[in-house]
Amino acid sequence: MNVGQRILGALFTFVLAALLGPHDFGVVAIALVYISLTHVFLEQGFSTALIQRENLEPDHLHSSFWINLASCVVLAGVTVAVSGWWADVNGAPELREVLSVLSLLLVIEGLIIVQDALFKRNGEFKKLAVMTNVAALVGGVLGIALALAGGGVWALVVQQLSMDATALVLFWIVSSWRPAFRFSRRHARDLIGFSAHVLVANLAGFVNRRADALLVGVFFGPVVAGIYRLADRFVEVLLELTMRPVGLVALPLFSRLQRDRESLRSAVETCMRVTLVAAIPSLLALAACSEFLLALIGPEWAAGADAVKLLALAGIGKAIISFTGPLLFAVGRPAFRAVMLWVLGAASAGAVVAVASLLQDASEERQIFGVALSRALLFLVVFVPVNLVIIDRLTGFGLRPFAAMAAAPTTAGGAAIAVVVALRELTAIETLPPFAGLVIAGALAAGTAAGVLLLLDPRARTYVRGLRGLASAYRPSAPSAPGR
Repeated sequence: MNVGQRILGALFTFVLAALLGPHDFGVVAIALVYISLTHVFLEQGFSTALIQRENLEPDHLHSSFWINLASCVVLAGVTVAVSGWWADVNGAPELREVLSVLSLLLVIEGLIIVQDALFKRNGEFKKLAVMTNVAALVGGVLGIALALAGGGVWALVVQQLSMDATALVLFWIVSSWRPAFRFSRRHARDLIGFSAHVLVANLAGFVNRRADALLVGVFFGPVVAGIYRLADRFVEVLLELTMRPVGLVALPLFSRLQRDRESLRSAVETCMRVTLVAAIPSLLALAACSEFLLALIGPEWAAGADAVKLLALAGIGKAIISFTGPLLFAVGRPAFRAVMLWVLGAASAGAVVAVASLLQDASEERQIFGVALSRALLFLVVFVPVNLVIIDRLTGFGLRPFAAMAAAPTTAGGAAIAVVVALRELTAIETLPPFAGLVIAGALAAGTAAGVLLLLDPRARTYVRGLRGLASAYRPSAPSAPGR
């Protein structure tokens, strides 16, 4: 699911970025960050609550659906109402119309939240894979067609809307569940008691993860926002491919083991090892090839090359801490998760504001570099240690075994960087066409990282293949249906 959807989505996004340029890309990026924020309110934690709940009854699903439907209509209206203000804050007048149209995403996504939660709860990831891949393909093709026809910023808007609209149709065709016209206060309270804490935690998590994307346009405008978001998008794609497949099954898996501390510790260790083996070498190889990658997109994006390197380091931090949330939700500690994330979120937003105040009059390249540097330092120096301590307290998976399992992937990633640096020093690879340079550097970096990783940690082969085994370990013995 992730390989198809994320690679297709990334490919189309990068083609559109090359066709449209930083300004148009930045306008839509700013709008989508706002949409992502409102989507946190839209979900209200109900998706997590439906997956986590041991005994799920039909009225839990019906009540959740109608609450979400009412919420999405209200939030779409609020989005249209504040679109002019958000455009003025970011210094992009065209953002008003873009944001108003993109508010439809809230309604579309709100209509599939329950179906999506049921697919994940029941382990039906093959169905999700087909539907999300088809949706990504339809959205990308329509977006590129409009860009080639001179649609400008609206090409990106059409890509997003058509992708989500296609997903909506497919979800309702494939899913056998349909909402009934009934609402149970008791069942709603069952979900709200858990989901309210999840909402607060998710909102804090959004601030923690997206403070840079939310504020960079406010302080520096759409061009800087566009270049920075594209740099961050490369990292997000790799994290989606390497971290998210494990993350998708982490919450259901941890929830089933919540009363067995030893098994829970073993599950966390397995998830962590698989993620580190996949994420660290990939992100460091991305950092090594960043100049070639940005040159391929176009010369106007070159200022983001150093940001990719720093954001790749921040991405390693994100991969390491990605299991703290599912773990805390699984053991019924969403309130603690919320408090922790709000503290870290305040630090995250404060760091961006501090960088913006220092670099307000600096060049665009320095502004982009400064925000990326603050993210890397914050994740590696502050967020990672805090989250590792929490995991240790909950499961007994301590810092020493973590350091041991991270050593081989880090060495492999370092070898990838070293071979690309040597290639640039010993040859004139920069004089080659961007695509050729990227292929050569990327192939050498990937091959070196894989070889060193397998040499230092033979178990890596098992854990790379273990993504399928992890899904099998999660799969319930019988389909989990409402009321069971």
